[in-house]
Amino acid sequence: MDNVTHALAGLVFADVALAAVQRRHEPRPTTGFRSRAIWLGVIAAELPDADLLYSGPVVGMGKLGYMLHHRGHTHTIVFALLSAALLWWLFTRGLPKALRSERRALAGVAVAGTLSHLLLDFTNSYGVHPFWPLDNRWYYGDAVFIIEPWLWIAMIPPLLFGPRTRWGRVLLTLLLLLILVAAWTLGEVRPPVALVLTVVAALWTMTQWRLTHRTPSRAPFTSTPAWFAVAALVMAEAAFFASSARARHAVRSAVNDATIQDIVLTPGAANPLCFAGFVIAGDSTIRVSTATVAPWPTWRTAAACQRARDNGQLPIADAVPSTRVSTDAVAWRADWSRSRGTLALLAGQHCEVAAALRFMRVPVWEARDDGTLRLADARFGIGSGGFADITVDTKKIACPLPANAWIPPWTPPTASP
Repeated sequence: MDNVTHALAGLVFADVALAAVQRRHEPRPTTGFRSRAIWLGVIAAELPDADLLYSGPVVGMGKLGYMLHHRGHTHTIVFALLSAALLWWLFTRGLPKALRSERRALAGVAVAGTLSHLLLDFTNSYGVHPFWPLDNRWYYGDAVFIIEPWLWIAMIPPLLFGPRTRWGRVLLTLLLLLILVAAWTLGEVRPPVALVLTVVAALWTMTQWRLTHRTPSRAPFTSTPAWFAVAALVMAEAAFFASSARARHAVRSAVNDATIQDIVLTPGAANPLCFAGFVIAGDSTIRVSTATVAPWPTWRTAAACQRARDNGQLPIADAVPSTRVSTDAVAWRADWSRSRGTLALLAGQHCEVAAALRFMRVPVWEARDDGTLRLADARFGIGSGGFADITVDTKKIACPLPANAWIPPWTPPTASP
């Protein structure tokens, strides 16, 4: 997920901690507890992305360094718990041991913050491998867009009426306006969906204002709407996961192919009614099929989703219109296929290919006239110069990676040989 979503989640956990301390009927929190909780929540929720400091050129592997090390070891339960313990120790220094409720509350913020990062990143199609070193596999939620407006809207209005400073409220208000303006202007969200987002954001904000002002506060920070943010966040995630499950079932029913290896799903931004999908199938051949999927076709068909936004094309050599039969739930777009043996041969001869396949979930490739080969992960576009495509010099067998290159042990996704 984006870093704003992670930071908002950290703020929510901090507000919950403040409410928990007050419910203990203990004296007013010590001076600085509120700021400790807030800073701890935000830092803990962002800390797993510390791998960005070394996952790029720092490891001397170019794009491969980012693919293999971002969402790598710092996105594991081991790191989450150890870093939470370290942060808790740092943020409780100088806090009297007699204030047990405050120390416990800060421990909860630290653990919830780091683990929430893993959970939120799991929800999309990029994936995480949280159980390293016991399990090196990737796990994918395939349910939530990478920057999901509904998550911002779920959390920001309750946070606005929590224990904020004036500048904190100004910043949160600007973030709420930013996501709504982006929904209307960037083209990722269709106008009808942007209208629903705007109306719900206004109603949710008004609801929080009325609830906050009707609840008498027995002491500073006693009345906090943070639990409303938690409930709204869970409901939004549940809606997307329910749609993803139906979309996956619709694809399996439409394909009816025993050789299916993977189904990759990504919803439209703010729209759980329309998904873009990849199907990877085949035994000796890798066949990649793209589709637009409507998990609730009685509300919106796949054809309507497809008209709303042109997705599902494969801008790569030898991609052809799909021969699969479309339904109201699944509109097939394009097919691309290659010999699986060719991919295995490439991986055996070129170390950069073998390394890339530890990340690539939908690998597609094409040969160029200059003797090079372009290998890309179709999840993130093809040939656009993005982070998930590499160029391989097929005339050279020597490994171009540094001798001390650290290739993590991630298990290649199912599409790989």
